[in-house]
Amino acid sequence: MRLDAHQYFTPEHLPEHLGSILQRNKFAGSIAVAHDEGETRRLLALAERHEFIRGVVGCGKIEHPKFVGELRHEVTDPVDAMRLAAEQPAARIAILRLGAPPVGRAGSDEWATAMERAAEYPQIFCKACGLLLLVAKPWKAEALRPYMQHALRVFGPRRVMFGSEWPLSLPEAIWKESLAIFTQAIGAQPMEAREEMLGGTAARFYGIA
Repeated sequence: MRLDAHQYFTPEHLPEHLGSILQRNKFAGSIAVAHDEGETRRLLALAERHEFIRGVVGCGKIEHPKFVGELRHEVTDPVDAMRLAAEQPAARIAILRLGAPPVGRAGSDEWATAMERAAEYPQIFCKACGLLLLVAKPWKAEALRPYMQHALRVFGPRRVMFGSEWPLSLPEAIWKESLAIFTQAIGAQPMEAREEMLGGTAARFYGIA
């Protein structure tokens, strides 16, 4: 099962738009993300009407079969992820945007060390989402590849997952470009590893059958 593990909806960008995109690209569904409790409830209502929304990550303690995670457990800084893991050892934690690597800037060694340390916690996963937001235009995977490859080495494909962060890159880049930069950054991979990162990891992390 292929899943887009991180996307949003706005009044201009609706489930009908993303659903057809995912279907054309042979994805079974997505994980929608909300930033407050009201939006969480709104997305859960949408998920009841749109089967492809397989889960909602949001705010509050909401009893709903498609409420799959709390936003406070999804952080960009690997140091924050480690702090959460130490405080809440039973929580599943995702590092967003590859832990915000310093693409084209100084600080690669510190980022690499932090990601290695975070990977020592088995409940911390790496979400390779919003990759287009990490690199300058025109988007090229070459600048991102060393960071993606390092994350893949330390976490392994069963703890790395793809997310588009659609529609944040619009109108400059369409959803398929988010997928393209991800697949180019991971490079040649065995089919099993590729399918893990494109959906298997997310399905396990969020408990989606």
